Amino acid sequence: MVLRSSIAGFTALLVSLGALPLADAAPKAKPESAAQPEAQAAPPAAPAAEAFDPNTASVPAATDVGVVPDAVAAPEMVKPVNAPHFGGALRARWVTLPSWFLGMFTKANRALSSYGVGLEGFRRKRDSDDPNRFTEISLALGYQNMSPPDGNWLGSGKDPSLDTDWVQFKNFGFWTIDFSYLGRQFFNEVFGIHYGAGLGLAIIQGDVLRTSSANCRAGNLSTKECRPLVCTNGVCTETELSNSTKENPRGESDSPEHPHRFREGSIPAVIPLINLVAGVDFRIPTVPGLEFRLEGGFYNALFLGGAAAYVY
Repeated sequence: MVLRSSIAGFTALLVSLGALPLADAAPKAKPESAAQPEAQAAPPAAPAAEAFDPNTASVPAATDVGVVPDAVAAPEMVKPVNAPHFGGALRARWVTLPSWFLGMFTKANRALSSYGVGLEGFRRKRDSDDPNRFTEISLALGYQNMSPPDGNWLGSGKDPSLDTDWVQFKNFGFWTIDFSYLGRQFFNEVFGIHYGAGLGLAIIQGDVLRTSSANCRAGNLSTKECRPLVCTNGVCTETELSNSTKENPRGESDSPEHPHRFREGSIPAVIPLINLVAGVDFRIPTVPGLEFRLEGGFYNALFLGGAAAYVY
């Protein structure tokens, strides 16, 4: 009994000093001020911001943020996309090589007064800075008659008594193709101007026939006195000139004393073509796309003419 009492007393002493925790001891209660009830959970964290996708995100309105968003471009920075237009035109021209023009290369000549026709296809683009200004690229095919009347011709620096020829142009003309660049400026919905230049090729058709004229001198090149000897009374007929060819079976050289008509063989089959053009345009407001043109320029000859065009 004494031993049991001693052990019990020793154990109680250790417990009181904290050396031996009791297994069934109740847990200590936390101070009321520091306790957090388990039912009161911490406020939920804000959801993470989703990654910005410029392809799906909508642009906020200016009124929502008070300023124009960066994603919205200012109107003055946006230029409209002007798609090109295509069209076609039918043209007709009066073609001329006047004597004063030919006089730069000849002492005697016959002025050309003829015609030309053509068909154009073009691509037109509106200027991004001026809605009334256009640039145009065109491709044209045509025919131009280049046959002046029969008559005497003499080149510059040639001897009139030896080198004057009666020249005939037989179905002489150009089949043409040209590629041109033009600018067009309209001042209102009706009236405008155009100007441009181009290059191309002229395929030559027909013949040039020559017969030497006699009794020619500087002062009588355009008179009946200066004519081939085969011509009667200074009037040259096709029969007389054609017979002069037949009467020369040996191919003797043509000369004023012995005229024999011959074909000029130095004319090339193809020559370069220069196109210079300027004119005015008229649009019909009630018929969108329809245009009329008056124009002039140089197309291996001087010309004045007009065209009707339609823009799609």
